Amino acid sequence: MDHKVNSGPTVNGKKQKNFIPDRLRRVRLALGYSVIEFADRIGVSRQALSQFEIGRTNPGYDTLQRIEELTRYPVAYFFMPMENTVEGPFLFRAQSSASKRMKEIPRFVISEMQDIYNYLDGFMDFAKVNVPNELEFSVYSDIEEIEDITLRIRRHWGLGLGPISNITRLLEQNGFLVSKLSNHIEKIDACSQWRNGRPYLFAGSNEISASRLRFNVAHEAGHSFLHNERDLEIENEKSKEFHNLLEKQAHRFASSLLMPRETFLDEMYSTSFSHLIEMKRRWGVSIAAIIYRCHDLGILTDGRYEMLIRQVRKYGKNEPLDLEIEQESPNSFRQAFELLVEHGVKTRDDILRELPFPSDRLETLAGLEPGFFTEKTDTTNVVFLRPQK
Repeated sequence: MDHKVNSGPTVNGKKQKNFIPDRLRRVRLALGYSVIEFADRIGVSRQALSQFEIGRTNPGYDTLQRIEELTRYPVAYFFMPMENTVEGPFLFRAQSSASKRMKEIPRFVISEMQDIYNYLDGFMDFAKVNVPNELEFSVYSDIEEIEDITLRIRRHWGLGLGPISNITRLLEQNGFLVSKLSNHIEKIDACSQWRNGRPYLFAGSNEISASRLRFNVAHEAGHSFLHNERDLEIENEKSKEFHNLLEKQAHRFASSLLMPRETFLDEMYSTSFSHLIEMKRRWGVSIAAIIYRCHDLGILTDGRYEMLIRQVRKYGKNEPLDLEIEQESPNSFRQAFELLVEHGVKTRDDILRELPFPSDRLETLAGLEPGFFTEKTDTTNVVFLRPQK
């Protein structure tokens, strides 16, 4: 018999009374289960699961335990209140063969990032969002206008026209929240969304090269700057041509921000492959991205462009320098959790109780070392400093 649950667990020091149906639905979709598959795995009917997900009935104690066992999300997670959210368009980079179900995974990652931010925001100040006002870009604008927009952003942030040493840190310093995962999401590269006035970026995984990750970050920043009208998401889902247009614009934004036209042209005095490798070392972007940039700026003929692309593809998964350039890591969430623990504001157990994620999932999203929340440390002093005379 599945015993009725009269109230939920304690989250953030408060007894939670209400099961949150949308959390169950989001976890199911993110794990790739259909209603029928998930219902079968937790031992209920399809109709019963549908009732849980629309909030008409609540799962009983035994069912909640099976949900936790299947999903690895603690029972408390499904009782954690969800903040009302004003959302911008959810935009992502994905292979054309990515299914609708696959696209729910990065959407779930962004919602998890928001949960983490909402929790940490109760204890500390994050960098304020600092972006230029009124960039006045329409999706139907001339793509060349993006060159001027990225220059304006560089001026706003006090940058020159040289390489950006760490694009992830730069965005975090200006109020963006950035995260990545340890494992690649099949057919999904990255995604972004404004939520309650703050831009969230999921940059990809530790499995891709450092230069590709940097470009992912800049590409998603492009969506955040250029494509923030809510109705763009609807058109993006309906039309492949419109999706390709947005992607082309975000790609130009990333190229222009990371490789500003004036300086890049001055330094691009040769299109030999050896010089392309040196340009990659200096600018921190892939050789393929440098070749695309050269083509956009009219440096390469179509024939030379295609020949260089074929040359790059011969290297397969790893271009030259891919194993030498260190990958950037987001820091905001990691630093916040470390500060909470180091200053005794919260213990690791407190955090997992109040922010009930699977511990390894929370570590990955926050960029923490594996085992951060599960390692046991004895902080009881057995020796003491002697007062100095």
